[in-house]
Amino acid sequence: MARQPFSENKVQQRRSDILETAMTLFERDGLDGVSLRKVAAAMGCSYTALYRYFPSKDSLITAMRAQAFRWMEAEMLKVIRASNRPMTQLQRLAEAFIRAGIRCPQRYALMFFRLPEPEDGPASLELKAAKRDALDVCTRTVAAADAAGELQLSVDPLTASHLFWAGAHGLVALDVAGQFVMGRSVDDLVAAMITTLLRGIESTEAASDTSAQDFGRTGSR
Repeated sequence: MARQPFSENKVQQRRSDILETAMTLFERDGLDGVSLRKVAAAMGCSYTALYRYFPSKDSLITAMRAQAFRWMEAEMLKVIRASNRPMTQLQRLAEAFIRAGIRCPQRYALMFFRLPEPEDGPASLELKAAKRDALDVCTRTVAAADAAGELQLSVDPLTASHLFWAGAHGLVALDVAGQFVMGRSVDDLVAAMITTLLRGIESTEAASDTSAQDFGRTGSR
């Protein structure tokens, strides 16, 4: 009797299990620890069974990269749900991005690997969607802060979210590389970086108003 095909839910669950096992191996042993044979051995199955889900190691790693972006998206969404103020959400998601990257540096680094997966392959399309959705959390929050009058942008929301991403990525990279050895730690710099970025993406008029308010508070002490 022919084997009954798996249901779509079963296929997705099996694929998720493979990715989770591969991620565990990667976080423990790095890229060299990930292969279809090693993943299959860890799962107790034949490695040929994995070809149904991932035709090559590259496609597996590309899917893992998408999973890493989904993880970061979830980390940001988790913290912004605790507030209804877009500006507070923006500050919290920036800090959540940095803290998550420092807490799980291997998974964070996986987001930025480059592999020769075909641009129109299913794994690459999945990765592009995951990247877009992760960045869109920040873009939507920036746009909401602008619409609420809490932020007056000098650039469009997508550009602003890229600037936030670049700044946050810089702090993660420096901390993971052990470069904070000259009198400042990442804890010292997170809030200052967020404040500086906010001022940098605001319009000249809004930034002048903020500076005047800050000067007034300083002068009244």
